[in-house]
Amino acid sequence: MTRKPGTRSARSIKVKLAATSAVAMLVAAALAPVIAAPALAADNPYDINESVTSWATAAARLGTAGSLWEPMNTAGLRRTSKVAVISNNMVIAKGTVTSGDTYAGATYGRAAKGFQLSEKWADTGFAAEPASSTSLAKVAKVKINLGEPGTQITVTAQVYANCFKQPANSNPKAIPAGFRCKKSDVLATGGVLKVTAKPASTMTYPGETSIVIDSSGLTYSQLVAVASSLLQVAPDPNAAAGSAQMRAVCKQMVTGKLTF
Repeated sequence: MTRKPGTRSARSIKVKLAATSAVAMLVAAALAPVIAAPALAADNPYDINESVTSWATAAARLGTAGSLWEPMNTAGLRRTSKVAVISNNMVIAKGTVTSGDTYAGATYGRAAKGFQLSEKWADTGFAAEPASSTSLAKVAKVKINLGEPGTQITVTAQVYANCFKQPANSNPKAIPAGFRCKKSDVLATGGVLKVTAKPASTMTYPGETSIVIDSSGLTYSQLVAVASSLLQVAPDPNAAAGSAQMRAVCKQMVTGKLTF
């Protein structure tokens, strides 16, 4: 039988339906483990907003295209929150994250003495911005060694303190160029340390990680010691299904935007 122009054969329709069904099944399989997930569900099924019990689980929930780091020295403070994990609009190209927002963070200690650890994959934005202050000014740069002995890498961290006094009854002023806080101000007013963690080699790839440690009641030395104790986290293989990375890949498959 001769088909009319513009019509499809039964065979082509079946192939099209089969391909569509295959993608749908893959998406469903990837996201199924998270249907019964936590109350902190993201608005978009391709993003995540979860609260997990360990950094290893947090690393698995984001995926293997980036790294998270956990402090071994917490200045004697225990972790007092779960680890929050968030992703928004992540884009994967050839196995690498090229854009989107990520976040993993947890609180150690209490308001009077403690710190908030916030991290993101370096090629993304913060899905939850760390707290900031108009009183925050530079203290010093410090070199720290990250990683296991024998495979350490030296990176430069920037330490800040909330020592700049803003006027009480007017708009905040810009901090003058060259203004510096003292190391003692870290304890007196609260301190912040920012660093980009880098794997020691391609064997410990992937990726760089932007890390912010916001402290209260810690000395300069304690804050630097916490940062110096950061170790790259091995993702929990039992928590990887339905990760943010997997969801992003599924979304790009559905929309035809995935690149290999």
